[in-house]
Amino acid sequence: MNGGDHRLLLAEPESDVGGVVLDAALAGFVDVGIRRTTMNDIARRAGLGRATIYRRYPDKDAVVEAVLLREMRRFVQWLDERVDHITDPAEQVVECYVAVVGGLRRHSLLNRLMAVEPDDWLPALTADWGGVLAVARGYLAEKLRGHQSAGRLGEFDPEPVAEVFVRLAHSMMLTPTGCIPESDDARTRAFARAHLVPVVTG
Repeated sequence: MNGGDHRLLLAEPESDVGGVVLDAALAGFVDVGIRRTTMNDIARRAGLGRATIYRRYPDKDAVVEAVLLREMRRFVQWLDERVDHITDPAEQVVECYVAVVGGLRRHSLLNRLMAVEPDDWLPALTADWGGVLAVARGYLAEKLRGHQSAGRLGEFDPEPVAEVFVRLAHSMMLTPTGCIPESDDARTRAFARAHLVPVVTG
């Protein structure tokens, strides 16, 4: 996934068998981490033969990539459900930020990987995270452009604004401790209203 096109997340849904495999893999990753989850473990959890899994996913790396892509897709769909009905750009910015910060804080797979495999995943979540940040930036920039087209926001380049917001959420995910609230939705909402909304509304 590169560039800023978050439509890359809107892939065709996996087959029933593919869904079972990814569900089993996700359960294993959350239980014991990705490194300790083998293809045999995934097959056992899925109730399928190894050959069936290998016909769809050539190796474990392909399974990991498919699970992570599906988790991103689910997160975006969940976020859309939270914010797409909000027509006021200031309130949408607030609720989008609150949802992202809270959603990442409570994400079971992300928390598990950071707890049990930090040495493996910190590079992926920092130096190698550029593609994901680009997708997230494109997602938010598209929301801002929609408000501009509807006359609800003034003219500005939404890409750098979106990147500032995305990088803030990314930093909160990696290093939550600080003066910016992240563990209480009400305080996070107040922070976003006071400090983020003026960036887009002037």
